[in-house]
Formats: sequence, C-alpha cells, structure tokens
Amino acid sequence: MTMPSLFLAHGAPLLAIESNAYTQALRQLAEELPRPKAILIFSAHWESAVQAVGTTEYQSTIHDFGGFPQELYEIQYPAKGDPGLAAETIRLMADAGISAKAEPVRGLDHGAWVVLRLMYPKADIPVVSLSVNPLLPPAKQYEIGKALQPLRDRDILIIGSGGTVHNFSYINMRSNTGAGDAWAVQFEEWLKEKIEAWDTESVFSYETLAPHARQAVPAHGQEHFVPLLYAMGAADEARVAARTHISFRYGSLSHVIWQFGKN
Repeated sequence: MTMPSLFLAHGAPLLAIESNAYTQALRQLAEELPRPKAILIFSAHWESAVQAVGTTEYQSTIHDFGGFPQELYEIQYPAKGDPGLAAETIRLMADAGISAKAEPVRGLDHGAWVVLRLMYPKADIPVVSLSVNPLLPPAKQYEIGKALQPLRDRDILIIGSGGTVHNFSYINMRSNTGAGDAWAVQFEEWLKEKIEAWDTESVFSYETLAPHARQAVPAHGQEHFVPLLYAMGAADEARVAARTHISFRYGSLSHVIWQFGKN
C-alpha cells in the first residue's frame, strides 16, 4: 500500500503534554494509517542552505525552546535512525539533480518529536530527519519532496512539520475559545481551496495572492510554511489532497493536518 504524505502543524511545544482536539486527531491519524516501516520528517526548526539529511543511527532529543515547564525538558523520544534509508534519500535527491549532504550528529528537534511522540509514543519506528530551506523558490521546495515519491510505495511515511498560520506577533495567549481569528480563518480557507484543486501555481504565489498572507506567514517565519510544500511535492503523481483537521489555539495559531496522495 502506498503511504500518504502528511503536513502537520507542530504548534507550541506544550502540545507534547496537552490533551485537546488536535492531539486527539494526531493519535487517531496514527491509528488509521498503515504502520510505516520508517518516517522521513522535514522540520521547520532545522534550516540549511543545502538540503541536509540526518544519518544518525540513534536519535537524540533536542529541547530547542525556553521558558516552558520542566516536564517538557525531561521528555525523551529515543527513536532509532535509519542510515540506510538516509543514504537512499540522498541518492534519490542526487538522481533528481538536488544537492544533499549527510548530517551524522543532529537528532530530533521539537518540530519533529512533538508530533511523532503524539502519533507513535513508543518511539519504535525509525526516523530520518531532513532540513528545510525557506529561501528556495517554492517550486524547488516542492521538487525536493517530489524526488522522494518512490519511498511512499515502500511504506515510508513522509511528513512536513511546521505551521500554515504561525506568527507570534498575533498570538493571544489569553484566548482559549478554540476559535480562529477571522483573518487566520480566511487564509486557511484560501489555502484549502487551492491545495484541494492542486493549484500549485497559486500555492507557490501565496504571498501575493492569499488574503492576509503576511500576517499568516511573516517574512521571518517562512520556515514554518514551507514544510507544506515538501509534503505536497511528495504526492505529485497522485495530486489528491484532504485537510482532515483544523483547529486554532491562542486566536491565530492553526493546528492543521493535511493528507496528500490518499484516495
């Protein structure tokens, strides 16, 4: 069975110790999907100018945040790596004309382990982490995901982890209603329409076409949006998309699940 590719919002690190509609949706998603043999995950919190692929055999847990409860810093996600799959990932990219480098030391940052821990809490599926480059043209980010499509036919789950509306300047920490601010909802609904139509031309030009694009994706926060494009590219042959969950925290922080390539 061909695995879908996914885009998952990783929200705030607090998701790791919370229970809400989104954490429940992530757990349910893992139950509904076939069990993957391994996971490739592009994280918004790993940026590099040249595509990097984690080749470590054992993943360390990176606590790349500050000011949160001690409980978060004690969490470990001791998944194994998969050096063989990492090497094949680099080869597939090379075959597509994409430069990639091995990174033998870096572990899993919170953009990766927060969502993986919610979906696969036993940490018993090998994980290969990948960087993102927010400075690449969107079409190039899409092409990187596209190069990895063959892996989906081998029960490899490809995930992009980030956030489609992720701007700390507009977050209201006192907002607990679960409702999204009107501008954030408008941006997400525009994105939904274009992605479901697989209108890549519009999606790639979201900065000029989408309503409230600069509020949703600030210039200093594009790294959170672009994992969507890597995940979408990984399902280019199927060109089927479904947003299976959306909810909001703090007024404007969207929690979204996109599945690509699943009929």
